[in-house]
Amino acid sequence: MVKFLPQSGLRTPNAPAMIGRTAEWDALTAFATSGVSGPSLGLVWGRRRVGKSYLLETLAEQTGGFYYQAIRGSSAEALRDLGERLGEFQGAAAPLALADWERGIEALLLLGETRERPVILDEFPYLLEHTPELASIIQRALGTRRPSRGESRARLILCGSAITVMSQLLAGTAPLRGRAGLDLRVSPFDYRVARELHGIEQLPTAVAAFATIGGVAAYAREMSEHDMPADAHDFTRWICRRVLSPAAPLFSEIELLLSEDPAMSKARKINLYHATLAGIATGHHAWSSLCAYVKTASASLLPIVDALIAAELVVRVDDPIRDRRPTYHPGDSLLRFHYAVTRRHHARLARHSADAGAIWADIEPTFRSQVLGPSFETMARYWTQHFATRRTLGGSPDHVGSTVLTMSDDREQQLDVVVAADDGAVPSQRTVHAIGEAKVGETLTTWHLQRLEQARAALGPRAAACKLLLFGRTFDAALSAVIKDRADIEAITLERLYSGD
Repeated sequence: MVKFLPQSGLRTPNAPAMIGRTAEWDALTAFATSGVSGPSLGLVWGRRRVGKSYLLETLAEQTGGFYYQAIRGSSAEALRDLGERLGEFQGAAAPLALADWERGIEALLLLGETRERPVILDEFPYLLEHTPELASIIQRALGTRRPSRGESRARLILCGSAITVMSQLLAGTAPLRGRAGLDLRVSPFDYRVARELHGIEQLPTAVAAFATIGGVAAYAREMSEHDMPADAHDFTRWICRRVLSPAAPLFSEIELLLSEDPAMSKARKINLYHATLAGIATGHHAWSSLCAYVKTASASLLPIVDALIAAELVVRVDDPIRDRRPTYHPGDSLLRFHYAVTRRHHARLARHSADAGAIWADIEPTFRSQVLGPSFETMARYWTQHFATRRTLGGSPDHVGSTVLTMSDDREQQLDVVVAADDGAVPSQRTVHAIGEAKVGETLTTWHLQRLEQARAALGPRAAACKLLLFGRTFDAALSAVIKDRADIEAITLERLYSGD
């Protein structure tokens, strides 16, 4: 760790070699070098394994800042450990003796007495477990008339992965509300950046890898030993060795993820959380279907789903054209894979000397239908919302999601992508700019186009100018000829999904 080096000022740190974190690095360095007089507070939060600690450790190394990763234990143990780290950082002959957390926070702020200095407390929720009043202690230490402030220009950064805890630090009447000059959420990468992270050239393999592990940095690096599939043939080797093997860290990652979140670990009926995640991962996206799968009343399921949403394990997506018809989806690719594949075949996979290759041959159809297909639909909606132009969509993507239409013959039809304008008093009155079908495991034909044309007709006048979007890997010759001659159809190939608009 960098030792205490008094300087007159802090230069803007150089961007480290990293993928997809330019915006986060710029926000951190702007906060660290803000020039604000007095100490300031910042929050960095997000789920585990996305690279928060790497960013903060790099910031500390480049700026002579202090980085401390909290340990899980008693208050006295944590204070003793912090005192040891502070003594080492300042080159003291002995550890600092910190009688309580008031003294601990005061010692941290004094690190910025001579210049701006990042002071980072990583795994901050661990400290709150034994000292829940710590946020109030920090609030008081940052008070404008506190003697401990002195001339400090410490940039105190609190970091944590317990999303339900970190997201509440600045909420409502929380002690630190209104105190933070930085509230930085670090999220997993989207599928385009994930492909760069994974280093996969072949697009179908990139789609399959993202469907399996998503865009969490550590899943493709430390937890897979930087071993990612090169092509479709190599994908089988990779998934058997790096995901389905009981010796692979990813095999038990989801169980650990749930156990580390306070909302889950303290739940009296953790089985209901697992059942809910399993239901969502296997296609029970509508509320009524999910309640039927879990076999519990709506009122009992609601707080469970709310807790999963707060922990970012589940994502709630509102229907763009139907009121109060949200759908629920896994918040991460590995969650979907775990509950749709790994958990259901755990006993077979965990058996000593199990043939993962033979088991994978049995369950690959499940992967393609319940993991790869839904993941591709999610990618299609993401592309629509974040990469497609107004020209492509026929308007602004104010509301993007999926829906279910009731056709004239009482048949229900799923629409994977719906784009609606923000021009109606209620969703059912919104103009529909575009509707789409997303199929990665089959060749798109004129039959898929006809389905979209029928859906557009069923939507009536509000979809009169609606564009038709076809997302897929391959298109047959007849469909390609029709697309070429019509301006109301957009073909979104894998190449366009990854690099076009």
